[in-house]
Amino acid sequence: MKTLIFFDVDNTLYNNALGAVPSETLKLIEELANKEDVVLGLATGRSLIKLSIIETILPYFKYLVLINGSVVYRYQTMIHESAIDPKDIRDVIQHTQAHNMTLGMCALHDEAVNQWDQRVEIGMKNLRGICPHVDPEFYLKHPIYQLWVFADQEDVYARLTDDLPKFRAYPWHVGGADFLYHFMNKAYGIKEVMKHEAFDRLICVGDGANDIEMIELADIGIAMGNSRFHALKEKADYVAPSIMDNQLYTFFKSIQLI
Repeated sequence: MKTLIFFDVDNTLYNNALGAVPSETLKLIEELANKEDVVLGLATGRSLIKLSIIETILPYFKYLVLINGSVVYRYQTMIHESAIDPKDIRDVIQHTQAHNMTLGMCALHDEAVNQWDQRVEIGMKNLRGICPHVDPEFYLKHPIYQLWVFADQEDVYARLTDDLPKFRAYPWHVGGADFLYHFMNKAYGIKEVMKHEAFDRLICVGDGANDIEMIELADIGIAMGNSRFHALKEKADYVAPSIMDNQLYTFFKSIQLI
């Protein structure tokens, strides 16, 4: 049985609080990568250049579903991309300015924010390796695959998507939200992978609001115990221990996935 396994990065493979891949997680990935009937993939909100935090294990992954499904790589070759229309970005800029929100813009190899404030500082502190520069016109110079929104209150994101129904917000654990087309998510990117890779079973592991669709898509969906999103845990077939417990290898053993 050929198994395709996708892992989220932040607080799934990589412990953001400690700034490291836990030892059991490293052991798990190494052992899975050595199995002939297993293909590994990443599914993350990060872009390719922002994966240096997991550079020790990155070579083990054949597929990279990046920027929440907007860009997909097979090894070093891009096999899919879907950018946001600049007209739609202008609409988001207008609405975020009206609601006293800060906006971030994610290109393939760089990120920028329209201003630097305390909200951005807090959000970036919790995402190691990401340091956007300030450029309000960044979207006029680069294709943009995802937006970030920073607000004082999380309920503002829902009101923003009411005004801009093309978009959906995926709140982070702390400090902000990914903001992208309603149809765009990690499951969308994984479906692009399915066009290139035959397999018998799909396993997906994640902890964030942006992992819900891929957990639903999976034959076996695993939510991390550290997730604060109840909807993710409800959709999952299993809930793994918190990343702080460093027991992911033991957990995979316990449910006979390795």
